[in-house]
Amino acid sequence: MVGETLANRYEILEKVGDGGMALVYSAKDHLLSRVVAVKVLRSQFADDEQFVERFRREARSAASLSHPNIVNIYDVGEQGSIHYIVMEYVQGRTLHDLVHEHGPFPQEFVVSVGKQIAMALAHAHYHGIIHRDIKPHNILITAEGRVKVTDFGIAQAMSATNLTQTGVVLGSVRYFSPEQARGANVQAASDLYSLGIVLYEMISGEPPFRGDSAIAIALQQIQDPPEPLRNIRPDLDAELEDLVLKLLNKNPKDRPRDAEDVVRTFQRIERRLVAEADGVGDVDQTLPLPAADLLEKGGWGLAREKKQSKTKKKTQSKKEKAKKAPQKRSKVLVLLVIFLLLGALAAAAVRIIPEILFPDDVRVPDIVGLHEMEALRVLRNVDLVLTVEQRLFDNEVPAGYIISQDPLPGRMVKQYREIAVRVSQGPEEVEMPSFIGLSLREAKVALTQAGFVEGENTEIYDPQVNPGIVLEQQPEPGEIVAKGTAVSLVLSKAAEPFTLPDFRGQDFELVKQQLAALGLPLGNSWPEYSTVYPMGRVIEQNPAPGSLVEQGWPIDFVYSQGAPAVPQEEPKVEETPEETQWIHENLWSTKEVTIDVPPGPSQEIVILVIDDFGAREVYRETHKGGTRVVRTIQGRGKDARFQVYLGGRQFLDRAFQE
Repeated sequence: MVGETLANRYEILEKVGDGGMALVYSAKDHLLSRVVAVKVLRSQFADDEQFVERFRREARSAASLSHPNIVNIYDVGEQGSIHYIVMEYVQGRTLHDLVHEHGPFPQEFVVSVGKQIAMALAHAHYHGIIHRDIKPHNILITAEGRVKVTDFGIAQAMSATNLTQTGVVLGSVRYFSPEQARGANVQAASDLYSLGIVLYEMISGEPPFRGDSAIAIALQQIQDPPEPLRNIRPDLDAELEDLVLKLLNKNPKDRPRDAEDVVRTFQRIERRLVAEADGVGDVDQTLPLPAADLLEKGGWGLAREKKQSKTKKKTQSKKEKAKKAPQKRSKVLVLLVIFLLLGALAAAAVRIIPEILFPDDVRVPDIVGLHEMEALRVLRNVDLVLTVEQRLFDNEVPAGYIISQDPLPGRMVKQYREIAVRVSQGPEEVEMPSFIGLSLREAKVALTQAGFVEGENTEIYDPQVNPGIVLEQQPEPGEIVAKGTAVSLVLSKAAEPFTLPDFRGQDFELVKQQLAALGLPLGNSWPEYSTVYPMGRVIEQNPAPGSLVEQGWPIDFVYSQGAPAVPQEEPKVEETPEETQWIHENLWSTKEVTIDVPPGPSQEIVILVIDDFGAREVYRETHKGGTRVVRTIQGRGKDARFQVYLGGRQFLDRAFQE
């Protein structure tokens, strides 16, 4: 695979990992000049058509997820027998490797990682997607501590496949929920159980259930309770242990209500651990004693002993009895002040703690279209928290303004809930490439794939240049412009268009002479075996017969190289008919494409077909926002694909055979 290029775009650089059902490579995306990860299915899965179809569908569904703690899926495709998905390349290591290298983790690290996994699950569950295979192997952690959950699409596809490979089963069944082990239909609570297994392993260094076979482990998942974590980590935070054990309840109804509830619990534990750490830091600064002393006698005890010894020396006098009464009165005053302070703290706790543990419901305001700082103020007014999920280039929304939000406006949520937003970075500015010297067809494809839209084209006559060639463009090459800018072309003008003859069935060499007489250059040509057309005869042409063409337009051909060699029993002599009627072979696929233009300004729709004739534009029109466009297109060959661009951005990339 290394060195190969998929879809004329992704150049495989090196192998970076493998799993029970896929190999992972790093690759260079030449279209967007970035490094991506390409996951290629192993052959035993690629040959299963039902699995591959489910894999494609679920991977596309997972591609709709966009969250800082989820590995983004960019593309899904196939090339021959290779089925692959293209995803975000994460510079980090799997949690599985980290657990095996470092063993049990500090509880602060467990809380941070667990909270981020729960946030990823909350986002996926909100969009109706269940992971089904949460395990350390599918959790990546960057050097900055950012958690990335991967393999949403593949896990869903695997749920319908009978997996018997030992590595795959043993690698996943340790993290199965009881309902998965029973083969029942799973819901979002299954992911929460698997999260509990992952947390247990991070805390103790081992998963709670182990065995020599998948069946033995599955039976433990269904029947046996886990060993209490306090037996393994006596110093473990009580609320953290309680959360893990709740996640590991056999009955899904006894687990936390949803992933958002788990996130809130982690946030509460995290705040308390930070506060406790701050408190310990103050004591250390006040009493800078060695750790050994703190462990042996306790810092406060040692300090008090020193203070008491000094006090005894100073207060030894003949008037000890006379001074005892004032000392008793001062002690009573101190105790009285302490009791008053404790009472005030208790009254405050009665009022404040319920507000923290049971926050009120609030309605999510609409912050789309507001500036980031204004949105922050609006959310603070209703006790909600703004979280920037992604910053995107956008030609319509000014830089710094909110593009979208999650949850949507009008939903009722708990106070202090995080509202994830996407913030515009304004138009993406790039250097304008040169389209001069290209044919109109080539220029349209190139500018569309570069992220631009077609502007107003004009024609001028130039006898020294073939018709249909780009002479000038505006903006000019090298200018810094925003993506989605309209590009106007000046083309060389030709004579009046004429109807292209039907060359099918004719001798290819004679057809070349006819082309020269018509002023049409020969474009691409491909030989192809045919049992219908004899050797040297034209099978197909592009553009199709009857199309209006102009002088200088290249014409592509597929011509016959005869029938494939097959053994013949014995020659038979038959009478040759007066005229052979050649029949057109059906190598064309037809697809009906439906595009819904989003409400708002008018946008240009472009449809490109990439087939045996190369890449060509078959449709380009501007439509009003909110309209539906339905077009029937054709592509030739088994690998034919089509791409749909909406407003200069790729909207769809699909094979005709899907």
